Amino acid sequence: MANTLLIYGSLTGNTEGVAYNVQSMLREKGKEIDVKNAIDADIADLTGSYSNYIFACSTWDDGLPVSDFNDFLERISSSQPSLAGKKIAMIGLGDSNYVHFCGAISVMEQAFIAKMGGEKIIEPLRIDGYPEMEENKTHVQEWVEKLAPLIN
Repeated sequence: MANTLLIYGSLTGNTEGVAYNVQSMLREKGKEIDVKNAIDADIADLTGSYSNYIFACSTWDDGLPVSDFNDFLERISSSQPSLAGKKIAMIGLGDSNYVHFCGAISVMEQAFIAKMGGEKIIEPLRIDGYPEMEENKTHVQEWVEKLAPLIN
């Protein structure tokens, strides 16, 4: 059974692609990881047996998470589950030409670290532009190399 859950929000499919690439890279390192679209995620996903969470979301509008991830945050906000003792990593996709580059990361940090008490174990991965760009592929690989030993 997997002990890591990656929940992603994706409007154009870019974040979804990154999520499954991260899953593949972590599996190559012997890590069990489930991936779930934020549309299908709920409170039970945060109160179950997972020890580690990776939240991935692109930024939309004025630094906000995309709508499917924002809806997930709204669904769980009334319950405010505790993530105390859970390890948290975050991935943001954005465009540095905008003022609020990867602003969704700030929203995720507020929700999952500040409010729910999760432990941030690594600096968030920020992807600027298209994930399929060679420099971004390298950036993801380097981040996963650092992340893998931090999750059980």
